[in-house]
Amino acid sequence: MSSDGRRITGKSNEDFVAWPHVDTLYNYIPFLKNPIARLPPEKLGTEVAIVGAGASGMVAAYELLKIGLMPVIFEATNRIGGRCWSRPFTQNGFPVNAFAEMGAMRVPISSRVFYYYAENFGIYNPRKPTPFPDPGLVPTVLYYQNRVYSWDAGESSPKEFQKIQKDWEAFIGPLIEKIHYPWKKKNYAGVAQIWQKYIDAYKNKSFFQALNEGIPHWTTEDFNRFGALGIGTGGYGSLYHISFLEFLRIVANQLEKKQQLIEGGIEKLTESFYTEPVKTRSGNVSLRENGAVRLNTPVTRIVSGENGNPVISFLDPVTKQECSREFPAVIVAISTRSMQITTGLTGYNDKDSELLSLPVKDAIKKLHLINSSKMFIRTRTKFWLDQDGKQNPKVPQNIQTDELVRGVYALDYPQTENGVILISYTWEDDSAKLPGLDAKERFRIFKEVLAGISPYFSSHLEPVNEEIINIDWQAEKFYYGAFKLPYPGQEPYTHAAYYQFLSVLSPETDRGVYLAGDSISWYGGWVEGALHTGLNAACAVARRLGAELSTGSPLEQNPNLYRY
Repeated sequence: MSSDGRRITGKSNEDFVAWPHVDTLYNYIPFLKNPIARLPPEKLGTEVAIVGAGASGMVAAYELLKIGLMPVIFEATNRIGGRCWSRPFTQNGFPVNAFAEMGAMRVPISSRVFYYYAENFGIYNPRKPTPFPDPGLVPTVLYYQNRVYSWDAGESSPKEFQKIQKDWEAFIGPLIEKIHYPWKKKNYAGVAQIWQKYIDAYKNKSFFQALNEGIPHWTTEDFNRFGALGIGTGGYGSLYHISFLEFLRIVANQLEKKQQLIEGGIEKLTESFYTEPVKTRSGNVSLRENGAVRLNTPVTRIVSGENGNPVISFLDPVTKQECSREFPAVIVAISTRSMQITTGLTGYNDKDSELLSLPVKDAIKKLHLINSSKMFIRTRTKFWLDQDGKQNPKVPQNIQTDELVRGVYALDYPQTENGVILISYTWEDDSAKLPGLDAKERFRIFKEVLAGISPYFSSHLEPVNEEIINIDWQAEKFYYGAFKLPYPGQEPYTHAAYYQFLSVLSPETDRGVYLAGDSISWYGGWVEGALHTGLNAACAVARRLGAELSTGSPLEQNPNLYRY
């Protein structure tokens, strides 16, 4: 999703960008300068299937269209985008310029593939970046154990949190500095050597265990404070059970660093994949012009056909009858939980007709997806700004609490005079508390909590037209969870799922089905991870159809870079 992450930064050179990312050390950008492959003439116009119209499915379709294939995209919902969902607020039943980022909402500067496409599509201007209003970057209020702490923009966190911050930096900082040192020199062998040591040390340890061992003098109160509000940047207590290696990966790859707000909405990325024409041998064409996406068409099963090609069963959106079609190749670009629940890919089949290996099936069933909830409202004005449109230093733009309301963000989209308030963003157990409350009751409770923290802020929380936009991703049909954050010991599962696309290299293992999506990537919850896996799968499809891949494709990278 997400694209979302809270700042848990270690010290690092401000000019350094951690690219290529540590788990593959593969740079997609040079490869994307040209079409990914060249098809044999007799394969031009061949239809291939893609399940899911999120970021991974759409980037795969876009690149396959470029080389002359005809993607057919099966989307279970009524829209394109997946968890790239910029849902507009409405006025008299019509959408307005203000919107709620239901899933991904901020993009770190190290997301090089995202920005490659975003700049090409004109949806992001690197000369006019818009930083996301993370804690401490804007006027922030922290609320912990019934006390209010003010945090001025650009200043150090409140002194009550500085001990925690100092201890955290002393622990994480040397780990990051050590691996960034060879990275800055483009000594990727050195990076890989250090990352392998980190894998060996932390792959079976939870975030809590690593903290307990790395900062042995922390008291129960220290853990409670860090769990509630981190270093003032948002609490991690609900994620203490997650693999520490995942958090180390986030910091090493700078996924919490220089996060940007995408002013037109992150959904513009998937929309552009759909609408932007590409140059093919037969002229310029777009996925939209080809009618590539079939909305409201859930896939119900994927099996191996008599000819050795995958067969997709799906519900016709008009008749509601189940239909089946054979394709020479299929990309499954949905969450792992949806793969298990809706496609039958993890079930038992005759050995000769298995579409996925047992390790990959195991990974799909066991990789952990977290719960996540969001609530947005639209306000009449951007009340945190002064009369000149400048930030009012006395009004918070960010509030972090240890109450039912966890993270609050006031978002300034320039195309509208309205304010957009993410009134609560929660994860895991904090999110699991909420689904029993309907949106109005939830909003009432949230506003009451905020009234005791910042009365002025709370007094402006009046939703235009009483419109409240709310989501619990774990309860959302066809998603069943927000994004992947592995448990300790799940690195082998991610490895098996991520590299499943390499099955195309062997006739013994290739069944024409290739997985994609952020939940099988190294970076669950980040659009970047979805894009990487979509490109991997697109290359596998091209290879299966006899294409000559362009130099430096993902199929040439080493799947055994690390030992898990």
